[in-house]
Amino acid sequence: MRDEPATEREVSVVVGDPGPYAGALAAARATADATRLARDLTNTPSSLKNPAWFAARVVAAAEGRAGLSVTVREPEQLAAEGFGGILAVGGGSASPPRLVELSWRPEGAHTHVVLVGKGITFDTGGISIKPVDGMKLMRKDMGGAAAVIAATLGAAELGLPVRVTALAPLAENLLSGSAFRPGDVVRHYGGLTSETTNSDAEGGWWWPTRSRTRWSASHPTWWSTSPP
Repeated sequence: MRDEPATEREVSVVVGDPGPYAGALAAARATADATRLARDLTNTPSSLKNPAWFAARVVAAAEGRAGLSVTVREPEQLAAEGFGGILAVGGGSASPPRLVELSWRPEGAHTHVVLVGKGITFDTGGISIKPVDGMKLMRKDMGGAAAVIAATLGAAELGLPVRVTALAPLAENLLSGSAFRPGDVVRHYGGLTSETTNSDAEGGWWWPTRSRTRWSASHPTWWSTSPP
């Protein structure tokens, strides 16, 4: 165990004329900040990091930054819009799911990139429960969501001339009397239905590719999806 808490180190770069390096330093700072945020979110223990906590961190990170906007869909809105998969996965937890939409919209952008990252803030496997060794690092099962959120904030910090939307479906996949079961049929956004055969395979079906495509028909034009 570490006896002393980790501290940040300061690095000084001394040059005769900093002007030629200003752009490179700004890019390095933005990249480092985004990387640090993604790592900190991923490593935060799940005793703190539930869906509402994660959503609040995104709202705070985007606050007051021109060109950035955040929409947080809570359970009532998820139900009204038909996000049955997200609700099913989060149904076993006392901490309800969320869907976070973070958008960077610079003026004059002609390209729209959408990034989707899995945000399971803790994954027990649900009724198809994981063994102990398989559960130890499941606080990190939201690393995809952390990556796409950090990337979008980084795009804004760098002022990239590309519209970027990050979608982070957030839920805890826990075991309880209200958890979804193998054999349940779930209706997703756009009306697509699927049968769940393994509650620990939520990454592949809680927002299926076909359902994402239906969502994209009225939203973005190009998709990049993080692995489940």
